[in-house]
Amino acid sequence: MRILFLHGWSSVPGGRKPTFLADHGHEILNPALPDEDFPAAVGIAQAECDQGQPDVIVGSSRGGAVAMNLESNGTPLVLLCPAWRKWGSATKVKTNTTILHSRQDDVVPFHDSEELIANSGLPPEALVEVGDDHRLADPEPLERMMEACVAFRPRVSGCDFGVPKNAGDQAKKIILIEAIRLGDRHYAIDQTGRNERLIRPFSKGGPWKDNRRGWTLPELCDSLSADYSTKATAFDFPFSIPLALLNDKTFAQRMNQAVFSTRQRWVEFVTERLDFTFENDKASAALKDLARFNQWRDKRFWLKRSTDTATNGSPPLKHKFQNVFAMTIAGASLLSRLSSGQYTTVLDDAQVVAERSLFETYPREVANRVGFTGSYKDRPQDCLKQTVAFLESQGITLEFDKQVRHFCETYRTSGNDPDGADAFLCLVASICFYEGLAELCSGGADAATIKEEAAIIVPARSE
Repeated sequence: MRILFLHGWSSVPGGRKPTFLADHGHEILNPALPDEDFPAAVGIAQAECDQGQPDVIVGSSRGGAVAMNLESNGTPLVLLCPAWRKWGSATKVKTNTTILHSRQDDVVPFHDSEELIANSGLPPEALVEVGDDHRLADPEPLERMMEACVAFRPRVSGCDFGVPKNAGDQAKKIILIEAIRLGDRHYAIDQTGRNERLIRPFSKGGPWKDNRRGWTLPELCDSLSADYSTKATAFDFPFSIPLALLNDKTFAQRMNQAVFSTRQRWVEFVTERLDFTFENDKASAALKDLARFNQWRDKRFWLKRSTDTATNGSPPLKHKFQNVFAMTIAGASLLSRLSSGQYTTVLDDAQVVAERSLFETYPREVANRVGFTGSYKDRPQDCLKQTVAFLESQGITLEFDKQVRHFCETYRTSGNDPDGADAFLCLVASICFYEGLAELCSGGADAATIKEEAAIIVPARSE
């Protein structure tokens, strides 16, 4: 990881804490901050942050106050006994912040960090009590500091999406797999984070969710909304509907609306009418509002976007067999909710540089792009083997936990629906996207059309 370390009062670069992080393989940005000029210290740290683009910012004591006063967007903070009362004007921290503090600190009272947590609306576990003094330079605090940093390592993910009517089936169908970026073109799919639920043992007599491998819609939305470490997520549902439908008067009138004209107006309409709540907490509970859109369940609206034609995909409003219809409607609402939390929905080439990106992919086309021949649905093991080999050919190292790999090869919610393999192929698209090795399947549509219809993104063809 690249870590910006901001030292404290009367300290200097190269101290024990940044050295500990560097000795464990992390790249450390450690500028000298003047003691007597706090605004100058913030300016120096801001310049280092802007230029270095760190994965996480660590601030110790006065350096914690400096970190709190930076314009750091979504970059996570790890604050060590932050002296926010004495320096700066910030009195809150962002969601993705961890604070380490000793109750025996005789320089910055432990209560200051408790108050900071309360001011910021963070859960109690965001404050880690550790160490015996203000310095936090003993072995245990150093290890906890590194653990806090590592927890914010950049991640990418892939989601096999689906919207069955009831909560229990959703939590079987919506499968998300994530990979940690360990370094330049180096990733690991391990058993931590959201991958834990893929291999957890079934429980007897416990809550039904403990026996599911996936997510309900509201769970997924809440999890991604609160996570600033995930830099790119690929979903396998249509991100828009054909331009012909956006401009279709009959289509709009089915819902007593004027012509939508733009994707944004259509998404806003859907989001306002689809609440992510269930009738109750049971596995059999139905998602309340999907039935509101039944007026669009008409075969005349089974039109393809240009990107669907290019990849031989299904029409976004197809409501039989795979029931893409529900995925498209609920997916639009999910994207809208996530976009309000600083995610960017990538529709075309103009947005591929976004920091926290959501984009559409298609597992079957991903399998084609990595050179797999035949049906990956029938031969998921062979497909995964070919996919890992493709990544290696692109200079990408993938460490793949055996148990998670077995899940990807074997998990199905129906006889011919390999949800685990689908999610893995979406993840591969996400890795390629994050490494700049992906391209749009535009179907030859012009830029204006792609902006409204969205385009499927897959690994670029090897030359």
